[in-house]
Parts: sequence; structure tokens; C-alpha cells
Amino acid sequence: MSQADWRELAASAPGTADSVESDPRTEQVFLSNREDADYERYSAEAAETEQAQGQSVDAPLDESLAQQRAKERVVLENDAEKNPLAITAYKRNYLLPWAYNTNPDANGFAEVTQEGEVDKTEVKYQLSLKVELMDDIFGDNGDLFFAYTQRSWWQAYNSDASAPFRETNYEPEAFLQFDNRYELFGWTNTRNRIGFAHQSNGRSDPLSRSWNRVYADMMFQNGDWAIAVTPHWRVPEESDEDDNPDLYNYIGYGDITVGYTSDQHEVTWMVRGNPSKGNYGNQLDYSFPLFGKVRGYVQYYHGYGESLIDYDHSVNRFGLGFSINTFFAGSPET
Repeated sequence: MSQADWRELAASAPGTADSVESDPRTEQVFLSNREDADYERYSAEAAETEQAQGQSVDAPLDESLAQQRAKERVVLENDAEKNPLAITAYKRNYLLPWAYNTNPDANGFAEVTQEGEVDKTEVKYQLSLKVELMDDIFGDNGDLFFAYTQRSWWQAYNSDASAPFRETNYEPEAFLQFDNRYELFGWTNTRNRIGFAHQSNGRSDPLSRSWNRVYADMMFQNGDWAIAVTPHWRVPEESDEDDNPDLYNYIGYGDITVGYTSDQHEVTWMVRGNPSKGNYGNQLDYSFPLFGKVRGYVQYYHGYGESLIDYDHSVNRFGLGFSINTFFAGSPET
């Protein structure tokens, strides 16, 4: 109820006019003071009722939308992690039953199997989970996590080649996460991570690909927009043990992801690469509510670095499928 509506209701209440002096100016002042006090009391009671019923109450005016969403993410994850057996979503989890690549690596596939040729259409999926190991390591901040991400490219429709898994990348990692509320020029630094990751395809030579890296991951949000900056440093290896010594020439020194969300629809664009070499990889994602916690998901990848086996081969892939969490908060409800 607005304050104007409340004034009209208060003025029409029985006994209101009789309880004041006949001077119109005195009556107006009395009514105004009484109505303001009653309206404030009504608003407070309404807010308490909404909270008791689990409804949302407007956030303070000085709290940005980015801060609200960051708090929602923390609350969702903390509630789940109170359960010692809980495992939560990390990166996006998705299934693309149809992923079409106009430029597959025929030579690379011949090393996987001699049966048949590579199919341009395959299944691509990603599973990504994390579990909290320790919390509040530094006072009331600093949480330690272990995470695991697996991404696979499956030639499911290639019966001539016995439908092999063309490539699978395994990526265990550990990281420290610090929640933050620092603001600059309207952008809120809502999350910072620093971690160590190992990524490999689990193959033997000559198909073996692997590397280790130390990385930072910084999330900035402004209203419906978000930017994640993720620089990394590759841990050096002996030259005779390095499966991919020119990896930096294609994937560069980190990723930058820009995201926008509106009415539960989300668009993100990730770019990586090495500008000095002119090599880039771009991924465009769009997801939207479908049913329950399942979201429709569209993915387009162009350039280098999509997988370890194809890190130096430019792909052009378009996929359709499903996802169950978002870039912004790891929760389909956001």
C-alpha cells in the first residue's frame, strides 16, 4: 500500500475528524503526523510478515544488485555445504546431444582409431563439481575447495568407428575463495579465487596432452552484467616431458568472460588467446529456463583451445542441448 493510499484510508476512518479541533490547519497537521506514524508502523509490520512467509523484501537502497546476487550465491552454497556430504556445482554443467563442427581434425582422429572417418556431429558434455574442505581460514573469510571438471567429446553417432570418445579432458584443482564487496566505478568485486589446476587427457604418447597452472579468478558485477578475469601461469616442465610446449601460443595467458542476465535468460562470451601470435578462441553461450531446474543451452565455439587434443587446431562448433546451472551464481534460480 502506498503512503497516499494510506492517507486516504486514515482520513475516512471513523472518529478521525471528531478527534481534532475545528481549525482546518490544526486538523491537517494532526492528520499528517498521525498518518505518517501509522504508515511507518504498517510498513514495518508488512516487512516482518513478508520475511516470516519467506517472501523477498526490498534490499536497502545503498546495496547494489551485484551485492544482492553475491549474497544470494553465498547463502545458497553455505546452506548446501552445511551438509558434510554436499557437493555443489562449480563451472557450468551441460549436455549437448548435437554439437556440429564444420572443421574437425581428421588427422588427429586417425590417431585415435583407424576405423572410419571423423564425424562432424558428436556429443559434447561437461561435468563440474566442487566440495568445501575448510571454511573461514583467515578470520571470517577464505574457504578452501577441491573441484573436478570433466569435459568430453563423444562420436556417439559414428557407428563406422564404433562410436569412440574422441577426447576427454580431466581437470582436478584446489583453490582458496575470498568473498568481497569492494566497489569501483559502479562495479563490485564479488569474488576472488587463487588456485592450482592440473589438466590432462589421460592418453599415452603420441596423444598425451597435459599441463599444470597456477591461476587467479576475479569476478566483477554491475547490475545485470558480470566480468570474470582469469589469468594463469603455467608451471614449467622439462622439455623432454612436455607434451605441448607451444600451448601458450594458442591459449595465451588467461581467459576473460563477460556475462549478461535478464529475466533468467543469460548470455556469456569467453575469449582466450595469444595476441602476439594472432591466435584466439571464443565461446558464446546462451541459456534460458526450460522446465524445473533444467535450462535450454546453446553454445558456439570458434578458434583454438577448445580441447587439449585440438589446442592447436581451429574449430568451428555449434551445439544445442541442456544445462543445469548458470555462469552468474551456479544456480538455475538466479
